[in-house]
Amino acid sequence: ALLGVNGKPVRGDVEFSHVKFGYDPSKTIINDFSASVKSGQKVAIVGPTGAGKTTMVNLLMRFYEISGGSIAIDGVDTKSVPRWNVHDQFSMVLQDTWVFRGTVRENIAYSKPGVTDKQIEDACKAVGLHHYIMSLPNGYDTVLDDKATLSQGQKQLLTIARAMVEDAPIL
Repeated sequence: ALLGVNGKPVRGDVEFSHVKFGYDPSKTIINDFSASVKSGQKVAIVGPTGAGKTTMVNLLMRFYEISGGSIAIDGVDTKSVPRWNVHDQFSMVLQDTWVFRGTVRENIAYSKPGVTDKQIEDACKAVGLHHYIMSLPNGYDTVLDDKATLSQGQKQLLTIARAMVEDAPIL
């Protein structure tokens, strides 16, 4: 995915610089937060319920606007590009998974036109789901519904495979 006016491919360096934010402008909940993550680095955002983990991800993806400081991807301030362009840089795997009524293949290729069967199978092999899928009555063409249920863990693996197929620069 390309980012910004210059359309450069994204490496994935992320920088929060003196970020300030509050859902209510009169009540700041994040004040002067700074962090830097280099491309390829793995980062976990951990903390108790209500600590701001989801808020940080929502700010990074520009679901909300910050009230101070900046958030940059590869040195490009995310405020300087359209929101859709920021969103295109990310694949997300949420704790709460979702699967729709459709084939395994359709669920993995969701919102990514032109995905090949090989890409789908490679992603499933990488997350350890391929063997299970091949044990289903119709393999990747098995319709997921009330009769072909997946465990919560298998749903999580399916959503990870979906994110891998999406192939955005930042997961």
